[in-house]
Amino acid sequence: MASPMHDIGKVGIPDAILNAPRKLTVDEFEIMKTHASLGYNMLKNSNKPILQAAAIVANEHHEKFDGSGYPNATVGEDIHIYGRITAVADVSDALGSDRVYKKAWILDDIMELFNKESGKHFDPKIINIFKEF
Repeated sequence: MASPMHDIGKVGIPDAILNAPRKLTVDEFEIMKTHASLGYNMLKNSNKPILQAAAIVANEHHEKFDGSGYPNATVGEDIHIYGRITAVADVSDALGSDRVYKKAWILDDIMELFNKESGKHFDPKIINIFKEF
């Protein structure tokens, strides 16, 4: 229930960046990356458990298992389980959907990426569970 709130911080990103029909510049991408912290800061003080979970999801869904993600370069199981699960769901949805800047990927190509990025971008345990479905 909290995962759909993962990108809530994008309300603070300029439309020109959000809707760019091309690859973002380095500076634009740095601005885009702030959506994780913006979302976390919007939700973190709620007394509602679902919004507390959404704050975690917003903050950690771009962390990578190997520590190369953002905003905190968190590593492995130090990334909350909510963030690790949402990372897989978010990438699956993004790759499997048409966007203004790309066509949807086929499932075999998405699964190939998950296999390649298991242990790097994604938690291998989550990938193994995902592959069962």
